[in-house]
Amino acid sequence: MYLDIERMKKEVTMAHILDLYGITLRLAGEDRLAGCCPIHHGDNQNAFHVDLLKNLFHCFTHCGGGSIFDFVMKKENLPFYQAALKIWNTFYSSPQPKTPHQQASVIKLQYRHPYLCQRGIDEKVARYFRIGYSHEGLMKNRIAIPIIDKNKKLVAYCGRAIDPHTSPKYLFPRHFNKSKHLFNVQNILPTSPRPVFIVEGFFDCLHLLKLGFDAVALMGNSISQYQLEILKQLDRAYILMLDGDEAGQKGMDKAKQLMKRETLPCKSVYLVDVIEPESLGYDFLKILESKNFRY
Repeated sequence: MYLDIERMKKEVTMAHILDLYGITLRLAGEDRLAGCCPIHHGDNQNAFHVDLLKNLFHCFTHCGGGSIFDFVMKKENLPFYQAALKIWNTFYSSPQPKTPHQQASVIKLQYRHPYLCQRGIDEKVARYFRIGYSHEGLMKNRIAIPIIDKNKKLVAYCGRAIDPHTSPKYLFPRHFNKSKHLFNVQNILPTSPRPVFIVEGFFDCLHLLKLGFDAVALMGNSISQYQLEILKQLDRAYILMLDGDEAGQKGMDKAKQLMKRETLPCKSVYLVDVIEPESLGYDFLKILESKNFRY
C-alpha cells in the first residue's frame, strides 16, 4: 500500500497526534506544550515537551524525541511502516477522513450580548464578523470568535471568557495551531498601497477595522514563520503595534527583526502609556501622532 510520507509530514501535526490519543498537555510558552510523558507514563510534569512550530516532541526522562512517526512508534511499540500506516488510515483513508484541514463546523451564536456591547461591538459588527455568545459545545458560555484562513475557510473558533475569573481567558480547540493563522487575513486584499496594522488581540483588530484601517491579529505577542509567509504573500506594507506591556514590547522587538530578515516593509508603533490598541478610542490618529508613542 502506498503511503504519502511527505504529505503526512506537512499536514499531520503533533497536536493532531495528541488529540488522536486523547492526550492533554499544558501550555508552556507561545508554541510549546509540556506535561507528564504519555509514552512511559511518568509523573514528572516537566518531562515531556512538544514544539508546535517544529512539530517535534521530546521526553527528557526515558523516551527521547522525534516526529509524529516516532511518537506513534514509541507509543505503540511499532516499526516505522506500521506507525505510518496507522497515521495514514486515521487521517486519510477512513470513509469520512479526519483530515487535518477539515473545515470547522459553524456554531449558532447570539450576536447581541452585553459583553460585546461593553467592548464596542454592536450587533451589526458582530454579525458581519460572525462573533457571538455560544450556548453550547466547547465554546459554551464564551464569546466565540471565528478564525478564517486566507481562502475564506472557517478553520476554528476561539472562545473568549466573559467572566474575568474563568481560566483560560482564551480557549482554542486542542487541534488548532494559532501560530499558523492570522485573524482577519481573509479580508486583507493583496498589493493594496494601504498599510496593514499587526496587533496582538481580536478586539484590538476589530477596533482598528471599525475605524477604517486594515488590520490583522497574531493571537499572541510573537510572530511565527508561518505568519510571516502569509504576510509575504499579501505583499503589503505593515505597521507593528503590539501591546504596551513588557511581553508585547519584547514581541515587538523580535517581530521587527524577523520582518526585516524577510524584507517585509514594516514600521512600528511602541505603546508607552497605553496597554492595548483597543483602549485608544476614536481619537486613534490624534493619539498616534502624539508624544505618547515611540516609532
